Amino acid sequence: MDRTPASNQPIETLRDGRLKATLWENQGESGPYHTVTLAKVYEDKDGHLQETSSFSARELLRVAELAREAHGLIRSLRREHNLERTNEREAPKREERPHRPRRAAPDRFAGREGPSLDR
Repeated sequence: MDRTPASNQPIETLRDGRLKATLWENQGESGPYHTVTLAKVYEDKDGHLQETSSFSARELLRVAELAREAHGLIRSLRREHNLERTNEREAPKREERPHRPRRAAPDRFAGREGPSLDR
């Protein structure tokens, strides 16, 4: 899944009914870092959708589960980023690779006895 963020766009939104966790990717001096916005969507008296960061006691466990899912996703993104950085550092550039002559392929039939022709 490509998670290349456009400017000011979330990279993922996790939902549980009207509750949501929005994940954001930001760039810092040492690379990308992630933040999460937790919110509840509701309809105001005029019928417009609004968001609040206030949750009832009954919603808290669901909010906690969304936060846990967001945390897991961020850990996966960090692992991917760290793996990419490691691969970039360790992979020699094409022109830096030493020339290695090809070895001759070993004889697949060496040491094997063929069918007897004495019959």
